[in-house]
This record gives sequence, C-alpha cells and structure tokens, in this order.
Amino acid sequence: MKQEFLHDNLLKAIREKIPQEENLASVLGNMLCIGKEAIYRRLRGDVPFTLLETAMISKEMNISIDGIFESVSPKSRPFQLKLTEFINPLELDFLMMEDFVRVFRSIEPNSYSECASSANILPQALYLNYKFLARFYLFKWKAQHDGLDAVRPLHEITIQERLLNIQKDFVIETQRVKDTCYIWDNMIFLYLINDIKYFSSVNLISDDDVQELKEELFHFLDYIERLAAKGKMENGNGIHFYISNINFDTTYSYIQTQKCNLTLIKAFTLNAIASLDDKTFDSVKNWILSLKRFSTLISQSGDLQRIHFFKKQRELVSTL
Repeated sequence: MKQEFLHDNLLKAIREKIPQEENLASVLGNMLCIGKEAIYRRLRGDVPFTLLETAMISKEMNISIDGIFESVSPKSRPFQLKLTEFINPLELDFLMMEDFVRVFRSIEPNSYSECASSANILPQALYLNYKFLARFYLFKWKAQHDGLDAVRPLHEITIQERLLNIQKDFVIETQRVKDTCYIWDNMIFLYLINDIKYFSSVNLISDDDVQELKEELFHFLDYIERLAAKGKMENGNGIHFYISNINFDTTYSYIQTQKCNLTLIKAFTLNAIASLDDKTFDSVKNWILSLKRFSTLISQSGDLQRIHFFKKQRELVSTL
C-alpha cells in the first residue's frame, strides 16, 4: 500500500468534512498548532502527516482511519514500518523519534491513558537510563540492520547528543501514562544474557564491557524489583508486571490516550511497525489482556512470585 494513496485518501476525507468556504490550510494549522508552511508541505505531500497528527485529525473531524484503508481491501490492515537510523540519524530520523515522544507528551494529566506490552525484549522506557544497556541494544540493532560483518565492537558505538536527549525525554514522557502493564516472556533475561555471551565469544564485546553490562543489569533488576513491589512509578502512576508462562515471537504494544489509539509491533530490536487502525488496536489489546490468564502477577501482592523471579534473574546475570 503506497504512502501516496494513504495521503490522498486522508486529504479526501478531510475535504469532505470542511465546508467549501473554509480554508483547508487554516483549519488544519489551527487544529495541529503548526505553521502554514508546515501545513502546505503536508498538503503537497512533501512531508507526511505524523502519527499523532493523523490521530488528532481523525478524532477532531470524526474521520474513520479504518474507512480510509478498507477502500483497498476489507481484509487488509494499515501499518507503517518505522525504519529509523539510530547510529547516524538523519534529520528525518530525529523527527520520527521526536514525533513518538510527542505522543506521550500530549497526554493530559487529568485524562485516562494506558499502555501495555507483551514483550520478549526489555522495554526502552525502562532501560534507556542505563548507559551500557542502551548502547548494547543499539549495537544489536546495528548487527541486525547491516549484518555482523559491518558492525563495530560495542565499545566503539557512540550515541549522538540529540539522540541522548530524545531518549531522556522519552523515559520522562512515558511516565505520564496513568496505567502501564508489562507482560514479559519468562525467558526475557535469558535471551539477553545469551546475546551478550554470543557477541562476547566473537570478540565484538570486550571482557570489560561484559562486566559493565553485568553491573548495570544488577542495578536494573534492583530498580525493576522496587517498581514491582510498589506497583507505582515515582509520580504515582500505576505500573504492573506479569511473567508469562508462554513465550512470544516478538513484542506487541498498545498505547491508548485521549488523542490516539496506537498499536506497535517490534521489529529489528529498536524499530517498530505502527498502526492507528482501530480494528488492529482492538485485536492487539485483546490479545495482550488475554495473556494475563496465562501469566503470573509479580507486582504488589505477588511477593513470593516476585522474590523467586528476581532471584532467578540475578543468578542468570551472575553467569556473565
């Protein structure tokens, strides 16, 4: 499904909602709070509407995103693969990352919002404050993106200052969500430990870096255990952890705010396939919620299960 088709169908739906005497650029500029030149670039198709902008237009103008895509096929669902470059980002890459941060920043303090994931990889919202863990996942993404022959050793991976600032903002803004739920694959830490051991065995991670990762993982486990015990983040918003009794093929997430329903499916460690389609959202949300029946709660009241889980993960980390 071509981007041009989606753009044209969205504009057609917008024009059908706006009286002929009203100026399209002015209406959209006021709605999205962006300047006329930025609006004209979007109307010409030079720049696509962002996820948040599309969601805001859909809600404010009562436009069915489903309807736009079902004109192609009632069985096809719309997705957009966000292939962001993280090692040497271009301006467009930074803009895509900043747009995702704005999804969380747009959450109003007194409105309900929720976020949930069924994950087989540690969530960025939790590990990005850890220098070596953040660098490791960039390193792994590079290996998947360009192949092992092209990847540099872990200690040579550097993160640009602007990317670091976006990551810090992302961690802060995700805490605006009123209720966050993580359902983790029971082997989530084993997958990570095995990756570290493998890359170490082919001399892409030095012994010193392995020890740094080991120390950070111990600190990370301490942090997650405190969150799980409280069931709340520092700002009082809820956070809950479940450990699944079944394994996941990838990470599925949904974000529900007053402005958008967003579905994300993880690809290549750091990239994501994103959708604003309501039927996709309902399907993924129902899947994630149903997993609770096959999972063990380790937050708040699940003391014995929580103690056992973290003890086992620390034993795994100690094998590094």
